[in-house]
Amino acid sequence: MRQGQILEGQILGWMSALLFEVPLVHATDAVSLRDYDPSQNVSICATMGEGFVQLPQSPTCVRIGGSVEYEITAGADPSSGERRKTWGQSTSATLYGDVRTQTEQGMLRAHFELESNIVDGVNEGVTFSEGVIGLGGIQVGASSSQFDSWLDSAGNVLNDDVIPYAGGKTNQLNYTASLGSGISAMLGAEQGDEGDDEKGDQGHAIDSYMPHLVGGLKLERNWGAIGTVIGYDSMAEEVAAKARLDLKLGDTFSVFAMGGYQSNPGIPNYFGAWNGSYAAWGGLSVFLLPKLTLNGQAGYEDAGTYALAFNFDYEIAPGFTVTPELDYTVFGSDPSKPSDALGGMISIQRDF
Repeated sequence: MRQGQILEGQILGWMSALLFEVPLVHATDAVSLRDYDPSQNVSICATMGEGFVQLPQSPTCVRIGGSVEYEITAGADPSSGERRKTWGQSTSATLYGDVRTQTEQGMLRAHFELESNIVDGVNEGVTFSEGVIGLGGIQVGASSSQFDSWLDSAGNVLNDDVIPYAGGKTNQLNYTASLGSGISAMLGAEQGDEGDDEKGDQGHAIDSYMPHLVGGLKLERNWGAIGTVIGYDSMAEEVAAKARLDLKLGDTFSVFAMGGYQSNPGIPNYFGAWNGSYAAWGGLSVFLLPKLTLNGQAGYEDAGTYALAFNFDYEIAPGFTVTPELDYTVFGSDPSKPSDALGGMISIQRDF
């Protein structure tokens, strides 16, 4: 009988815990959730940039954004010289997500981007244009080649790549180290791309275990930046290099100059996308009014092609920009193209 009473007491104790103590714990959790104030940790996301919001009860910050752009073109194509017989029209929509968490090993980041295009009535569908994971200075995933992004592409005109300056999107692994005093260095390995047969682009995807290699060095200060990048095409066994200088002349004027060289223009090079051994780009931005900016760019490749572009960026409302642009190209001695091409376009874009 004594053992039975002990067992009965234990069972009653367990039932009391289930009936009273567990609901009490849930009630305590409900109170803590009700009293949670997201603004307590708003400084965590504020340090990561504009637009980041914190996930509830989490140190992770998220930013979702994108754009919708409508373009209408007329005249000749500045890249191919083809004369258009009617208006060219295209609409693109981009959606991206950026997720960041500060850890003991550095900033843990994931970024993706999706894009959809309708060009001259043809729905090109949705494409996966970027997806990267980063921790501290390490980055892996698919993105623009570091031969492009390390020097911030070219200028602020819409057709900035009539004289091409880099390869396409690629799977890659790279590491960027901050050396102090505004100096940073980068080293990476890339797979290359398959090209676009419709555009006549030759692919440069590796076919062995040897990747394409790319490295860069950059100095950034209040007056601007100076940097260089060099790439080794492991398939062509050739190199290409670029150097760029950016200058900020007060609050209303900025200029850039960039030069490129490839070791053997007779062999297609993944990094040296221009024709000839040498190429050069230069441009300016003039802030005429708080919402109006004049942008210009000139490009040259020693195969004989010159490209000029000018536009006005007018921000009608925050996140809503209209940009008319005029483009002119001289093709030199290329027998497959006309002597020159003059065209124009208007871009209407909503960023969010």
